[in-house]
Amino acid sequence: MRLIHLILILILVTSCIEEDLSTEGRGLIINEFLASNDSCCKDSNGDYDDWVELYNDSNQPIDIGGMYFTDTPNDDKPYLIPSSDPNSTTIQPKGYLVIWCDDDQEQGALHVSKKLSKGGESIILLSQDKLTIVDSYTFPEQTTDISMGRDQNDFTNWIFFENPTPGLPNN
Repeated sequence: MRLIHLILILILVTSCIEEDLSTEGRGLIINEFLASNDSCCKDSNGDYDDWVELYNDSNQPIDIGGMYFTDTPNDDKPYLIPSSDPNSTTIQPKGYLVIWCDDDQEQGALHVSKKLSKGGESIILLSQDKLTIVDSYTFPEQTTDISMGRDQNDFTNWIFFENPTPGLPNN
C-alpha cells in the first residue's frame, strides 16, 4: 500500500513540474524575416541574403541543430539544420538567432538550402522528428529591404519594419 501511495505522489509531483515548465514562455518562435535583401543586412561573408530570425522565449537554451527548416508546407525534403556546431545553433534564453536563406551551406550551420520568395510563401521550423511544427508563418508579397516581424506589443500581429533588426528586438 505504501508503494502505491509513493507512486501516486511521484506522479502528482512530476505532473506539476511539467505544468510549471509549460508556463515559461512561448518557446522558440519565428520573430522577423527579410525575403528580399538587396542592401539591408550582410551576412558574415558580406552577402545580402534573405534571412529568418528566431527568438527563444523560454528560460532554457534551445539548440536548433537537428531541427528542420522549409519554405514549403508538406515538404518531403526539408533542410536539416546541422547538429555538428551547437555553439552556432544554440539560442540562449531570451536570445535571437539569424538563419540565412541563401543556399550557401558551405558558409556555416546557419546557412540553409531554402531561399525565400519575395512574392510570398511559408517559413516553417520543424522539430527533430521532422513532423512537429515548432513555428510557422505564411507571408504575403514583400518589399525589398523591408522586413516583416512580430509586433512587440502583440506577438500574434505581424507588421512591416523599414529598419530591419536581425538578431535584435523588433522596433
